[in-house]
Amino acid sequence: MERQDVELRAEALFCSGLNCAESVLAAVLAGQGLEPEGVTRLGTAFGAGVGRSKAEVCGALSGGLIALGYLQGRSNGDERWDNVAALAAGVRRRFEAEFGCTTCAAVLATLGTQEDMDKCIQLSAKTAGYFHDALRNPQAVETAAPCGCSGRQSTPASTGGCCCG
Repeated sequence: MERQDVELRAEALFCSGLNCAESVLAAVLAGQGLEPEGVTRLGTAFGAGVGRSKAEVCGALSGGLIALGYLQGRSNGDERWDNVAALAAGVRRRFEAEFGCTTCAAVLATLGTQEDMDKCIQLSAKTAGYFHDALRNPQAVETAAPCGCSGRQSTPASTGGCCCG
């Protein structure tokens, strides 16, 4: 599947009644040739900034991250997760560069007035495309220097962010 196909799939899924997280999750997996039954359930609670709160990370970004974990996540604590962490961080930075932030409410404010969720649908499609690109060509994703974390350690490379006001 090409990027445009993944983006169109995300749009169609959103228009069919799925939320942003569910739509991106399913479209990204479909772009990798997977359509597991019931997988959208993994993204349901992340829609509209976690439980419709709009206070947390954008649901479209969350859905893509869930797909990334499904595709490249660890099966046990002994496995390294540097590569998937770098891809996740790279797509997050790309999203933030495009939309100015990663929190739902701030992204919605940036997008402006919507009619029938049109801007969220477009954002979800574009986000699915970002994850599709990252999965097809991981070397092209701008990644941060790895923090050296493995196993149970979890020291993030950077903290802070935008839109926390």
